[in-house]
Amino acid sequence: MADRQWLRRYELTMGKSGGAGVKTDKLRVAFEVKKGDTETPNEATIRVWNLADETMQRARREFDRVVLEAGYQDNSGVIYAGNIIGKRIIHENGVDAVLELTCGDGDEAYVGAVVSKTLAAGSTPKDVIGEVQNSFGEYGVQQGEIQELGGERLPRGKVMFGMTRRYAREAAYTTDTSWSIQDGKLTVVKREGYLSGEAVVLTSETGLVGAPEQTNDGLKVRCLLNPRIRVNGRVKIDNASVQEAKAQAGKDAKQPAALNSDGFYRILQIAYVGDTRGQDWYCDLVCISIDASGSKTADRKGAAG
Repeated sequence: MADRQWLRRYELTMGKSGGAGVKTDKLRVAFEVKKGDTETPNEATIRVWNLADETMQRARREFDRVVLEAGYQDNSGVIYAGNIIGKRIIHENGVDAVLELTCGDGDEAYVGAVVSKTLAAGSTPKDVIGEVQNSFGEYGVQQGEIQELGGERLPRGKVMFGMTRRYAREAAYTTDTSWSIQDGKLTVVKREGYLSGEAVVLTSETGLVGAPEQTNDGLKVRCLLNPRIRVNGRVKIDNASVQEAKAQAGKDAKQPAALNSDGFYRILQIAYVGDTRGQDWYCDLVCISIDASGSKTADRKGAAG
């Protein structure tokens, strides 16, 4: 039985890492959350209207962590968890005070984590990722889904010294995987695979909005806000509902992303947009056919450094 997409629900928790937080589910909140299958931190902008003065001041002085749950009464869950990296107060209409938070998921770990370790001969890429997890863990990043890496054993010892993200990138490259931090958890997924769990079936009855559009970058899909939709997870779409791309002429013309014959697609990007007092309450997705995942390797390497 499909979850009923009615009676919106949200809960925003703001606080200091390792301490108690302040929760709200009544005030007006608007958000823009962008997630992707890239190593660079997922971003969010969250706005909260008319907090109590004491809470507003605490937020400005102390708060460095945010967790946002959203969805509907029958289907609600975390859509973003991350570090607060910027704060400002916006005054609207001379009356409303709006706290705006700029956030980065795993931002501190990505920027600051350094590894210093020597691996013995015979170590595997899994051992490298284990040290990456230990290093990121010092910044609060937990272990998420890490799929079987495979890869060759080291013929000799290896010194790991430098930015942790560099070693995560190297391990991912040599094992044909992609790594990212999703809601404070390190995730490593095969490029031709997907996260465990059932695919989310999207139809007009389960939240699909309009017609999915075939583009050069992938299948673009809009649906009602659904926390079960995850980066590197799967959705199932009836291809008969897809607006197919127009063929382009010329030898240099870009070809549209392939459609999956069974209607299964891997999610590469998600944008959650919501306003508890407005119309917005959507997910915008960019997906690729699972059969075509390997062709996106170069696109998902992320930033260097």
